[in-house]
Amino acid sequence: MDILRYNFTYTTKFILPLIFKEFTNYNRLFNTSFINAYIADMAKNNDDKIHLLFAEYPSLTFQELLPESIEEYEFGDGYYVLVYDIPQEYKEDYLKFLTGDYSKFSNDAKCKIVSFWQIDNKTLLWGVLYKEGNKVKKFYKDKLNENLDEFAPSAEWWAPPKIEQEILGLPLK
Repeated sequence: MDILRYNFTYTTKFILPLIFKEFTNYNRLFNTSFINAYIADMAKNNDDKIHLLFAEYPSLTFQELLPESIEEYEFGDGYYVLVYDIPQEYKEDYLKFLTGDYSKFSNDAKCKIVSFWQIDNKTLLWGVLYKEGNKVKKFYKDKLNENLDEFAPSAEWWAPPKIEQEILGLPLK
């Protein structure tokens, strides 16, 4: 699954895999009522936490894969949010995420993301994390009609997150 092609938040794509206790895979997540992950909730004072939004309360079996939530609450009519701290070992990676410095993530974070999404070096996400291959250039050409022969050496291969889209309950413009 090349998660970058799907309509999830960047928090889901890049940060969510980092909160799991063990290497697991996305199939376990998508077999739940998971909707998306966010870095904050507009109505709560808990920025820089990972908020997992579910269509219904997630099973205890699924919750055993995650660290203990620091908060949980109902969101709207029947939706549930579980809130998690960013693991200490990934705090620097989280700061790099906020600025879109994906290729500068730690090797441990990259390995965890790659394992979680079950990707290889032929995917967009791999290309973004490692700045390797032609998949990202092909994507820009096919989807955006942009012909990029080369990226600037210091450039990241994917846009940084739009923070307003990473906050639960913030109306999108």
